[in-house]
Amino acid sequence: MQQLCAFLLCGMTLVGATSAQNPDESRALAVDKLFEPVNDKTPGAAVVVIRDGAVVLKKAYGMADVTAGVPNTTKTRFLLASVTKTFTAAAIMQLADRGLLNIDDTVSKYLTDFPSGDKVKLRHLLTHTGGLPDFMSYEQAREKPLEFEPGTRVSYSNIGYQMLGKIIEKVSGQTYEAYLQENIFKPAGMSSSGVDKESSLKERACGYLNSPDGFQSAGRNAATDAYAAGSLFSSVEDLFLWSQALESGKLVKTETLQQVFTPTRMNDGRDGVFGLGWMIGRNKGLREVHHGGDITGFNTEVARYPDQKFTVIVLSNIGMRPLGPLPNAADLSKKIAEIYLGDQMKEEPEVKIVKLDSAVLDLYVGEYAIEAPEVVLREGGRTFVITHEGDRLMGESKMGKGELLAESETVFQAKGSPVKLTFIKDPDGKVNRVLFSVMGVREFPAHRIK
Repeated sequence: MQQLCAFLLCGMTLVGATSAQNPDESRALAVDKLFEPVNDKTPGAAVVVIRDGAVVLKKAYGMADVTAGVPNTTKTRFLLASVTKTFTAAAIMQLADRGLLNIDDTVSKYLTDFPSGDKVKLRHLLTHTGGLPDFMSYEQAREKPLEFEPGTRVSYSNIGYQMLGKIIEKVSGQTYEAYLQENIFKPAGMSSSGVDKESSLKERACGYLNSPDGFQSAGRNAATDAYAAGSLFSSVEDLFLWSQALESGKLVKTETLQQVFTPTRMNDGRDGVFGLGWMIGRNKGLREVHHGGDITGFNTEVARYPDQKFTVIVLSNIGMRPLGPLPNAADLSKKIAEIYLGDQMKEEPEVKIVKLDSAVLDLYVGEYAIEAPEVVLREGGRTFVITHEGDRLMGESKMGKGELLAESETVFQAKGSPVKLTFIKDPDGKVNRVLFSVMGVREFPAHRIK
């Protein structure tokens, strides 16, 4: 289950460290320890830590190209993967600030070839609440019905952000790449950022995947097809400039940025897990505004703690799967944040587990067919079997078997995993459907077959 969730989702010097008594020096050493699994024979990562608008740590680890012997530096260009979405969202909000569009416009106003466009707003695309499919092309998505009524659920969709890219082009009259260069990269002073294509391959790091035989090159293939959902590259130095430009009001109005960092409100009044292009959550009691990325051979994370005026950025040229010796970028960012903000953090309260009658647990026993894109089914399996063993409810799929912990009569947490199951009762009280939620950002229904 944990692996399924993962599916779905030459150092520089320390600035300002002058003596052993400087607390930031000891923090830098603690960060170094996190990266001990990588060296000058392996790929690695680059990191920047920002506090009160200033860089307090800027380092790189491992190699940008192992074969060529090129080390990672803080100027190394990495594929950003889905961190690209934060730029796409900023571009949309710029156009809104200029009165060229309204995020409560329907998609059909700009994309007349999308059949369900009169039901979906730009706001829905930005917040992954549009009911759009994923793991397919835009052309294929046009032929599919919406998966749910817009605004009623959250389900992460790269297609939605590709549509936003098309809307940027339609409204601005420029290509996506040209718009970002003129309106974001140049104003922010970002000279090492752009859209990945064949001509840029030699200018960025090579991506790597872990294997039983060590790290293997993922090859140098352009991420152009990811478009406005994941095609950008950048360096940690450029992303520092991006962070500064956002906060200064240089790119979008201050009040607009507040909207961007505010959780979306669902139709039923619930807060969603996304703002406009960013995930909104908490890490050990602190408000966190963040986004990660995962593309073959690279994984990335930009994590902001607005109340502490603190940001940590991790760009890695090691793929998330299979799991390797180095934690993924999101986990690294949390560990680094704890090194710097640990005295302000507190352990999150444990979810209260309720004890249910045996007869209630029996309602859920059975085999369920998962309704998900083929790529998800190949990785995680097509069915999920639920059994009642002693006083426990157990779930088993291709990825393994584990206990399901009851948070309420119908909502269960998969132990040791951020996957939740919500059982849906028919009017007669029978349970024939279950909804799988992965970190609140992807949802897959399943129906009983046995």
